[in-house]
Amino acid sequence: MQVAAESRVTWDSQKPRELREREESEVMENKGVKEKTMEDGVAAMAACYAGFDPAAYLQYNYTAPRADFTRRDSIVPWKLGCLHRAFTEGDISGGLLVDVGSGPTLYQVLSGCEIFERLVLTDFLEVNRRELKRWLQDQGKSSLDWTPYLQHVCKLEGRGALAWSEKASRLRAVVSDVLPIDVHRPQPLAPGALPSPGADCLVSCFCLESVSPDLDAFTRALGHIGGLLRPKGHLILIGALGESFYQGGPGVQIPVVPLDEAQVCSSLKQNGFTLMRLEVYVLPDDMRVGVDDVSGIFFVKARKE
Repeated sequence: MQVAAESRVTWDSQKPRELREREESEVMENKGVKEKTMEDGVAAMAACYAGFDPAAYLQYNYTAPRADFTRRDSIVPWKLGCLHRAFTEGDISGGLLVDVGSGPTLYQVLSGCEIFERLVLTDFLEVNRRELKRWLQDQGKSSLDWTPYLQHVCKLEGRGALAWSEKASRLRAVVSDVLPIDVHRPQPLAPGALPSPGADCLVSCFCLESVSPDLDAFTRALGHIGGLLRPKGHLILIGALGESFYQGGPGVQIPVVPLDEAQVCSSLKQNGFTLMRLEVYVLPDDMRVGVDDVSGIFFVKARKE
């Protein structure tokens, strides 16, 4: 084997200079084409969000039947239950929780806000950041009444529904920033946005698969946000299974990377995460309300090594 390797090196070194330069140029050209294709795909995804309507999105996905708190098999109560368990098992702790790609929603941090002293919300779209700020600043202009969500999580915590106003005050107190983010950049947040060790925990719900043109881009984006997390920090990831599109507003159809559980696990492993728990929710027929073609939802709890 050693002789063969040495022979290959010798043969390569004896190639005509023009041939070597042409081959090197072709490699660089192919790399450039691949990078340009990736950039074009990401840009096309960003263009899809130009007409995103937070109020319509919330109406489609965060009202009954998908947010029916009287049903155990409704999507939103299932997600809130997973989040509650993840944050109350005793292994997640620290000072800083970052929500990656918050969208116009708050449900994903209602359990975590009790654990952390500082919480950072993020989103690529200004319209979503503005929606979040309206609720946080208590301007009474939020597009969705989050009271039933607050009440449900309080019940899960054994506090009773009447404690919801305390939880709302707690959430408003610990959110320190609502920041722009681009998960397709190696450094998704502006320099200095987080302390140098990174966040103690990340939450990301329905973000990466819905802003990535393909599986490779999803995996890269997962690696990028992993850079925001300190070693041994935790990742809570919720996303769609088998989904190819969803409605982001009237007439606004946004493509999604159709994922399965194996692909999610592989992407986590490639980016240095250890899977701690994977749960899957399969949509009942009456939850398929025509605003997407999702077949299921995954919940992941993982640790960065």
